[in-house]
Order: sequence, then C-alpha cells, then structure tokens
Amino acid sequence: MPNTTPPEDFDDIPSKTDIKKQMLSLQELGEKLLALKPKQLKQMPLNDNLLNAIDEAGRIKARGAMKRHKQFIGKLMRDIDPEPIIAQFEKIESAHQMLNKTFHHLEVMREELIAGGNESIGNVISEYPTIDKPKLRQLTKNAKKEKEYNATHETDTSSKHSRALFRFLREQEQGASKTDPDD
Repeated sequence: MPNTTPPEDFDDIPSKTDIKKQMLSLQELGEKLLALKPKQLKQMPLNDNLLNAIDEAGRIKARGAMKRHKQFIGKLMRDIDPEPIIAQFEKIESAHQMLNKTFHHLEVMREELIAGGNESIGNVISEYPTIDKPKLRQLTKNAKKEKEYNATHETDTSSKHSRALFRFLREQEQGASKTDPDD
C-alpha cells in the first residue's frame, strides 16, 4: 500500500507558485533599493553583502548583466527580513507625500491671494500670525498687476511676482514647521 499523506497536511506547504511570487517580490524590493539615493540607502537596515551588491550595480552598464545582478540582489534579499525595509520605504514615501501636499496647499493659497481680496489675505495672516503683513500685501498686489498685464498682453507671460509670492509663502511654511512642536 502506498504511503499517502492526508490532504490537510498540504495546506502548510507553500506551492511552487507561492515561492516564486515571494522571490519576485523580494527582487522587486531589491530593485527599489537600487533607485534610492545614498542618503536614503544609509537609513535602510541592510547587511554588508547587500550593500556591496547595490554599490556594484551602479557600475554595471550592460542590460543583461544588470538583469542578472538584480536577480542576485533578489537572492541576497531572501537571507534578510524584508519587513524593516518595507517599513522604511513607507516612511520615505509618506514624507514625500507630505511635501507634495504642502506644495499644493501653497499653490492654492497663492492663487486665492491673487484672485481674492482682503479676506484671502486675512486667511493667510490667521494661518501664519508672524508673517510680514506689508510684504505679503505688496507681493500680492504685484502678482495681481502682473496677472492683469499678462491677460491683456499675449506676448508677455511673465510670472516673476507670482513666483516671488510663492517663495515668500514657502518660507513662512518652513518657518512655521520648524517652530511646530508636533514635528
């Protein structure tokens, strides 16, 4: 009589497909490591072999050699726990998303200042109480004049004053974030 294993024991054993998916996901994680800047790479919890392999990848130019090297990095990734690396990637991505959110908020604020009146200036002053109010009013006035001029003159589309207003708002945001106790 042949030795048969009950079917419920097979549930614990991963299939070849599952193993291959896991290896490919580790290789993709290794490829994401290759795209990091050196400063970000230092923050990652990596062993010396993996760091050396990532460093070596920067010197490889041939496409086929790079493909093999990425597979090698994926193989090295099997020896380490990927969870801390994934957590660090999430921190990097969330910081990037916060920068984008702040940038868009400042763009909207600038457009409201240019399109609006004293109410929009009041909103900015309430958000940044230490802002230089006369400078804000002057930059807003200049940006409004510039927008009106650009609307009547099709050949000149200068945005010098609008950019200056944005830089001023960005400086206020950076100053506020440095003094914010939540950071």
